[in-house]
Amino acid sequence: ENARKVFDEMPERNVATWNAMVTGLTQFEYNEEGLALFSQMHELGFLPDMFTLGSVLRGCAGLKDLNAGRQVHGYVKKSGFEFSLVVGSSLAHMYMKSGSLGEGEKVIKGMPIQNVVACNTLIAGRAQNGCNEGALDQFNIMKMAGFRPDKITFVSVISSCSELATLGQGQQIHAEAIKTGASTVVSVVSSLISMYSRCGCLDDSVKAFLEREEVDVVLWSSMIAAYGFHGRG
Repeated sequence: ENARKVFDEMPERNVATWNAMVTGLTQFEYNEEGLALFSQMHELGFLPDMFTLGSVLRGCAGLKDLNAGRQVHGYVKKSGFEFSLVVGSSLAHMYMKSGSLGEGEKVIKGMPIQNVVACNTLIAGRAQNGCNEGALDQFNIMKMAGFRPDKITFVSVISSCSELATLGQGQQIHAEAIKTGASTVVSVVSSLISMYSRCGCLDDSVKAFLEREEVDVVLWSSMIAAYGFHGRG
């Protein structure tokens, strides 16, 4: 609020202050305000940078506003940022979060360079849209391409195993997470607890919980939910 007040009272604003303000609003999830300010910025002729465009697209994703996202995409094409990894991944995330998996995949596949962020966006998008087998297929493609899965990757694919109740594949991915050191990350442990529970292996949920040296409210909540799933809440 203080930053916005200072911004509003500035007699003159340059492109850097506009970019900073729009990015700041969307980072703190003031998405509607961020989009409104972006429109104002555009109307006044200030050019957003790729980080601002990425932030605005994440704001559209947070609101699940597909129409606004498409309008920003149109601007991205005109401004030449379409093939930026930052903007491209944010575009794909926006489409997938807004329920348009096909448009999101098209953006990812059109990017000249792929990286872990792009792979994670595609995997998470498929998982969030109920295409869990597709998410697991993409996980294998990612590894064959030589990209190293990270904690974000593991959360998505473990969640897909949970939805499909594919215990064997879940155990295999758990083993991979252990090798990479991701198995102790809170978000990954929480996903493992849920996956084992939904696959009928409550004892393995408990084991995953106990293997973490320090537990927080997230893991306690996951464990309580696991017991509840088995009628032992």
